[in-house]
Amino acid sequence: MALSIGQNPSAFGAVRNVQQTTKSLLQNYQRLASGQRINRAADDAAGLAIAETLRSDVRQYTKEVENLQSGISASQTADGALETQSDAVQRIRELAVQASNGTLTNEQRSALNEEAQQLLQQIDATASDTEYNGQKLLDGSQSSVSLGTEGGDQLSLNESTASALGINGVDLSTQAGAQSALSDLDDALESIGANRSSIGAQQSGFESAINVRETTNNNIIEAESRIRDADIARITIEQTRNQILLGAGVNAIKKSGINNQIAAGLLSK
Repeated sequence: MALSIGQNPSAFGAVRNVQQTTKSLLQNYQRLASGQRINRAADDAAGLAIAETLRSDVRQYTKEVENLQSGISASQTADGALETQSDAVQRIRELAVQASNGTLTNEQRSALNEEAQQLLQQIDATASDTEYNGQKLLDGSQSSVSLGTEGGDQLSLNESTASALGINGVDLSTQAGAQSALSDLDDALESIGANRSSIGAQQSGFESAINVRETTNNNIIEAESRIRDADIARITIEQTRNQILLGAGVNAIKKSGINNQIAAGLLSK
């Protein structure tokens, strides 16, 4: 005898319920396997769009942290070089004080001046050789290095050559020259100190910017997780419920009088 689904509404309802339950079971199996609630756009189109935007932000902030860390490394390199220059200027000042002694002979002052000139060359060599990843930091060739962050963070630089420090003309070969050099050397030390202070302040700013981005990153990651990740406990409870419903639905189909071949065809739709 022919079978009409329209004449057996209870059977049709049971099949439909089994189909929906089976679909839910398969979807939840996928979520349990991936650990994510959203595995494709159809799962939650709006949620996926938001999650992808958040993920893009995380990648940007992660890269900006790396850029800021490079800025810190560059500032540390510059500060180390400035410390070397400061030591050299301090030594020249000691020589100038010694050369100011009226009891010294011209030959003795000449020897002191020779050491001073070597130190001045060392100061210029330090300015010329100090670089980070190919970027000159103290020779005056550039006034800043952009760090590539959204806020436009950059490392500001000041030239620190003997000429820029105002001591390239220091001459200790005479008592008058040695005495005159003292004020210039004091100014040079003050200039180097101010430069180091500026670089130190910038380094602190970079560290603060890193902390802000890391905190923001953690918050964004948590927000994305709430949108994208699956609630394993809830899904496990749903799976147990769906398995019970599936069993009940299959039994209902069996009792509805639909033969196995027709039931299988309906369930496959």
